[in-house]
Amino acid sequence: MKHRAGILLQIITLTLLPSIVVYQLFFGFRLIIMPASLVVGITLFSLGTWLRESGT
Repeated sequence: MKHRAGILLQIITLTLLPSIVVYQLFFGFRLIIMPASLVVGITLFSLGTWLRESGT
């Protein structure tokens, strides 16, 4: 179960980060959102990796 949750978390992170970049390019929002979303994305991806490697 942890393995699937980790994969799902990584897939969500890998799809949301480029979507945020595209949204920012077309519509724009405050500049602080980009680094904050990157930190959140790195954290979520690391958590997903940890869940995947921790076992079944």
